[in-house]
Amino acid sequence: MTPLQQVHEGLGARFAGQDGRGLPHDYGDVRGEYEAIRGGVAVIDLSPASKLMVGGKNSVQFINGLVTNDVKSLQAGDGVAAAFLNVQGKVVALCRFYNTGDHLLLELDAENREQVFKNLSRFVPAGEFFVTDVTERYALVSLQGPRASALIAELTGQPTADAPMYKFSERTLADAPTFIATHARCGEKGFDLFVPVEAAPRVWKAVLGRGQQFGARAVGQQALEIARIEAGVPREGVDVNENYILLEAGYDDAVSYTKGCYLGQEIIARIHWRGQPAKRLMGLLVEADEVPPRGTELFAADGKRVGEVTSSTRSIALDRVIALGYVHRYYLAPGTELTLKSGESELGRAKVTTTPFVATEQ
Repeated sequence: MTPLQQVHEGLGARFAGQDGRGLPHDYGDVRGEYEAIRGGVAVIDLSPASKLMVGGKNSVQFINGLVTNDVKSLQAGDGVAAAFLNVQGKVVALCRFYNTGDHLLLELDAENREQVFKNLSRFVPAGEFFVTDVTERYALVSLQGPRASALIAELTGQPTADAPMYKFSERTLADAPTFIATHARCGEKGFDLFVPVEAAPRVWKAVLGRGQQFGARAVGQQALEIARIEAGVPREGVDVNENYILLEAGYDDAVSYTKGCYLGQEIIARIHWRGQPAKRLMGLLVEADEVPPRGTELFAADGKRVGEVTSSTRSIALDRVIALGYVHRYYLAPGTELTLKSGESELGRAKVTTTPFVATEQ
């Protein structure tokens, strides 16, 4: 359960048990919450996200040899996206690494908490390396929207407008020590606030109170999901998992090709230098009566199965059904028409398109 449960209930949140995380589905006005993402500031509880701290003399060296991106070169205050892969180059877990100056802070999806913690803990006996699960110590409050930078500046007294992705700092917010990381989750400017759980309700209320002038409001998972799909941002466990190679999901910026060896490197390097992935995560403009469920199959005009839907929603900005899905490389051209099928039933049609579906200023 999120440490902000009572706060959400006081705001009239509705809970749908999405993914078992116990986060608000909405607060009774999905369209209004969506408009906060696009025009103001969405204040979103993501506290169940996994948070691990890795420290010790050998910690950076060990981590650098396990993940796809260059963690070793991070300076204090820097961060980077990276992934743990299996030997086939498929995604075990996506994560964000932040160098706090004293240790590395890892943030990743809740469903991979146990697996990644167990994997990293194997290296502890090697000496001068430790990993601590701090998921229950820190709440995660995310601010997403075009006015998020102005709100952070108002709350902390320090400008953030030009901070690059994954920039990291420690500030005081509502008298609480708070780690602030730049992280755009749905196409707009965004910041993740890592707050001690005991201070989370106080920080949440301060953000909403001081944020009124910036159009801030509490936003649930439904509005966030719509904005995420419109932005073409893959979601871990849904659009990217152990069924897909990292580069198929479009995470080229989570890979360093000069850092040295890591598990799955040969597959990633071969794709990068010699060709292209067998399939790609693409946008789909859907013509159907209903939003197609995850796993809906995609068929080309020649009858071949060429992919599957991974995320779908009805876009508020476009007033139509859109989806993300993997499409075989021979059918990636924008405008390619595909048929949606579930078993023997035809659900409608879709056209391949690039993402984002909705342009933003971020």
